[in-house]
Amino acid sequence: MKIFSLLFLVLNLLYGGTELKIATYNVEALFDLEKKGHKYKEYKPYGKSLWNKKNYNIKLNNISKVIIDIDADILALQEIHSLQALKDLRLKLKQKGLYYKYYKIADNKDNTIKVAMLSKVPFVYTKEVKVTSSYKHRNIQEVKFKINNQVFYIFNNHWKAKTGPESMRMLSAKKLRYRIDCQVQR
Repeated sequence: MKIFSLLFLVLNLLYGGTELKIATYNVEALFDLEKKGHKYKEYKPYGKSLWNKKNYNIKLNNISKVIIDIDADILALQEIHSLQALKDLRLKLKQKGLYYKYYKIADNKDNTIKVAMLSKVPFVYTKEVKVTSSYKHRNIQEVKFKINNQVFYIFNNHWKAKTGPESMRMLSAKKLRYRIDCQVQR
């Protein structure tokens, strides 16, 4: 399995010296086995695509191995199909000894694949930043954290692939820039 985007960031918070490992991981289309909401024919459950319980479990096991090796305190995920897929991944991780108490998927928009967050650190809040009303633009997940009285934000994005026009990515970039500027001005 190719890791599309894997970034380790060790954040040393100014007060208290808390070390925090933050990572991002594109799981490359983690689809559940529900028959609703599938727009990718290769992940249509129990059909010609061979997307079935056995292959789903293989994918969950492979993804969980990578996540366990990362062992991040906060993990931003891309290409999660549904809340059920996120819960299944979270359960698989827990069965293997890695527990993320806090989780959230950005599912306010009817996109086929979404972004999600797993965390050992509690969220102050999570919200979705709407880029446009079009299904072609995924929402950006904004998550606020507070540790040792230090506040920080993580913006989880998954923009349109380079197969689409640059203008689509620019819309997402501008919306993200706006949200970051709003947080900095507070």
